[in-house]
Amino acid sequence: MLNRDAPLPTDSAAGPDRAPVELPHLSDAAALRRWLTDAGVEVAAVPGLPSWNGSSGVGEGPRHRRLPADFDGRVEDVLGRAFQQAVRTPFGAAVLCCYVWHLCLEAWKCSYHFDRMWATLRGAQRCWAAQRCGVTDDAHLRAADATALLLDVLDWEIAIENEMDGNDLERLERVAARAAASAARAVEAARAVRHPGDAIAEFVGREAAGSQRCDAVLSRTGAALSAFFAGHADARGSLAAALGGLREAERAAGCDRDQRSELRAYRKSVERLVAVGDNPAWLHIDEGSVVHLYPFAVRGMSPGQVVAAARTGGTGWRLDGVRPRAVRESMELDDVWNGSDALGRRYDGTVVTLPDVVLADLDGRTRGRLAAEVRLSELGNHHLRLTMQLHDRTAHDLYTAMLLSRPEQSEGQVRCGGGSRIWPRLSALAVDIAEAVGHQLGAPAAVSVRPGMFHVMITVLQASTGPLPRTPEAERQPVESVAQLGGVTGGQLLLQAVPHIVGAPAEWIHHEFHGEAVLAVGGRPDEALARTCNTTLVAALGSPAYWITNRLQAGEFVASLDGLFAGWFDQLAIFLATVNRYADEKLDEQDLTELVRQVEQLGRERTGLHRFAADARATLDLIRSPALVASPLVALELRAMLAASGFEQREAELARNIESVLDDRLGQRLETLVRRRREREAELVREHERRQRVRLDTMLAIIAAVGVSGLGQILQAGYDLRATAALATVLLIVLIMLVVGAAVWYASRSGQRVRRTHRSARRARGGRGQWAGRSARLG
Repeated sequence: MLNRDAPLPTDSAAGPDRAPVELPHLSDAAALRRWLTDAGVEVAAVPGLPSWNGSSGVGEGPRHRRLPADFDGRVEDVLGRAFQQAVRTPFGAAVLCCYVWHLCLEAWKCSYHFDRMWATLRGAQRCWAAQRCGVTDDAHLRAADATALLLDVLDWEIAIENEMDGNDLERLERVAARAAASAARAVEAARAVRHPGDAIAEFVGREAAGSQRCDAVLSRTGAALSAFFAGHADARGSLAAALGGLREAERAAGCDRDQRSELRAYRKSVERLVAVGDNPAWLHIDEGSVVHLYPFAVRGMSPGQVVAAARTGGTGWRLDGVRPRAVRESMELDDVWNGSDALGRRYDGTVVTLPDVVLADLDGRTRGRLAAEVRLSELGNHHLRLTMQLHDRTAHDLYTAMLLSRPEQSEGQVRCGGGSRIWPRLSALAVDIAEAVGHQLGAPAAVSVRPGMFHVMITVLQASTGPLPRTPEAERQPVESVAQLGGVTGGQLLLQAVPHIVGAPAEWIHHEFHGEAVLAVGGRPDEALARTCNTTLVAALGSPAYWITNRLQAGEFVASLDGLFAGWFDQLAIFLATVNRYADEKLDEQDLTELVRQVEQLGRERTGLHRFAADARATLDLIRSPALVASPLVALELRAMLAASGFEQREAELARNIESVLDDRLGQRLETLVRRRREREAELVREHERRQRVRLDTMLAIIAAVGVSGLGQILQAGYDLRATAALATVLLIVLIMLVVGAAVWYASRSGQRVRRTHRSARRARGGRGQWAGRSARLG
C-alpha cells in the first residue's frame, strides 16, 4: 500500500543539459494522449481504469458498484507498462501523470465509483515510484515527482466528497486538512522543477495552489459545522467565520469554475444555517427508529417453495459468509393480516435472523449497529430488513441515518457477524445477501435485486425541540402534534426523500416542509402517515409503540412490493430475449427437425408465461382486495400507501408488457414454416412414390412380357413340360413374376403408411394450435 504521507524523495542524479522539449498543452487531455502515443507509450487502456463504465478487462460490471477482486493487478499491468515506456522519453512520466490526473478528474465529476478512481491514482503513484530510480535527468525527475503529488492531492479531494456523502463532518474536517497539506507539498515540489520543465511547474503550481486554498477552507468549514451540530455554545461565531472564509475563497482570482461551484454550495448551506441559527425550535428525535429495506424477488421457484425451503434448511445457510442465528416459522405480524380471502391466502412467511450489522468509517471507528433479518414472503415480496434505533438524536443524526441506504453512500466498513468479510456500504451487503439466498435455494432459483431499490421507514414515537441543534434534554420542549413539525428546523427531513446526490454538508436545510406527502387517512392530530418515493414516515407522538405496528407493517409491505415487480419485469424480459433469439435466427435455412424443436420449446415457454401471467394477476388482485386485511381502517391506509407508491402505474405497465410479450406472431411464423416445410416434404414424398411406382410398373410389364414370351416360345418349340429342364424354366419365370409383384405391393403399402403418418401429424398439430389459441384467449 502506498504511504500517502511519506516525505517526497529529494535525492536525484543530475543529468546532462538537454535541448528544450516541446510539451503538449497540459490542460488538454486529448493533447496529452496524442503526445504520449507519438512517444510510443501505450495508453489506450488507461481511460477505462477510473471510469465507472470503462472496461476493466476482468471481474464484474458496474451493476453492483463493486470493484473486481483483481482490479489492482489490472491497474499495475496497464500503468506499469505505460510508465516503463514513458520514462524513456524526456518528461514522459510527468506527462503520463498529468494524463491520469485529467482522466480521474473527469471520472470524479460524473461517478460515485470512488474505489476505481482511488485504485487508478494510487496505482499510478506506485508505478512511478517503481520506475523513479531509472530516471537520471534531474529536471525530468523533479517534474514527475511534482505531478505524482498532484495525483495524491486529487486522491484526498475525492476523499473529501466521500466523507461529505456520509454526512461525517469530523472526518470531513480531517480529510480536507490532509488534502490541503498534500497540496502544499505539491506547490513546493512545483517550485523545485527546473528548466526545461517550466510548463509543468506552472501547471502543477497553479492546480495545487487552488486546491490548497479550497481544501483549507473546506476543512475549517467542516470543523465549524461539526461544532455547530454538536451544540457548542460558541459554534455560531465559528460558523460565521467559516462563512466569511468561503466567500473570500469563492472570489479568489485563482479559483476555477469547478472549485467555485463547490464553494458556492458550501456557502449557501452555511448561510442558511446562520440565518436559522436563532430559531429556538430545532428537532430532536427522543425515541424512534430508521429501518432500511432492500426488496428482492426469487424467480424459478414459487414463493411457497422459497418459504418452505427456508423453514426446513435456513439455519444451515451460508449467506455470503454470514451464518443465520435463527429461523422463525412465521413473521411477527398483527392479526389484522388474518384477512378473509376466499382461497385462504394472506401475507405471511418466514424470517431468517442474521447477526447484527456493524458500521464503521475507513479508520475502523464504529458508527452504528443495525439488527438484520431476511423476510421471505408467501406472496413473493421478499426483503432484507436492517433496523437502527434512535434515542436522543438530532436532525443531523437522522439525516446521516437516512443516507445509509443509498448505493452512492460513502465508502466505509460494513461487517455482519464475526467473519472477515467487509462490505463498503449497506447496499453492497444487501445485494450479496439477496443473491446468496438464491444460491442456497439452488437451481432453478434466480434472484432479482438492485442496489438502488431501497426504502427507508422512519418512525417517530417521541420528539422535542430545543434552541440549539443539540440541546440537553432538560431544556427541550415536547412536540405535541404533527402540525408543529412544520415550523421546526429539521422537521422537513421527515418528509424528504433520500437524495441521490449530496452537494454540500447539511444541504437538507434548504428543503421546505412538504405537507402534501402526508396521507389523508384520518386519525389523531398527534399521528401521521406520509410517503415519498423512497421513504415512509409513521409518526405517533402520543401513542404506545404497539399502537402503530399495523401501520409500520403496512408501510413495509407496500415498500417490499418493489422487489415483486422487479422479479415480474425480469421474467418478462427473459422471455422476450428468448423470443428475440428465435427471431434473429435464419429460420428458412433450418431443417424440419430443428424447426419442430423450436416450436415445441416456444410452446412450453408460452405455456409457462400464461401460468406466470395468471399468478401475477391473482397476486395483484389480492393486494388490491380489501380481503387482504381484517380492518377497514388498515385497508384504507394500505390503499393510500399503494396509491402514493405508484402501484397502479406499475400494474398497468406490467399488464402492457404481458400483452406485448404474449404477442404470438413469432410462434405463428414458426408453425407456418413447419406446416409449409411438412407440406413440401409430403409433396416430395408423393412425387417420389409416383416415380417409383412408374419405374416398378414398367419393370413389371417388361418382366411379364418376357415371361409370357418365354412361355410362348417353349410351347411353340414343342417342349415337353413333363421334362425336368422345361418345368424348371417355367417355374423360375413364374417365381420372378411373383417376387416382383410382392415388391411392388410392399412399396405401395409403405407409401400409404407414410401418407397416414403425415395426416396424423397434421391433425395433432391442428389440435395443438387450437389449444394454443384457446390458451391465448384465456390468458
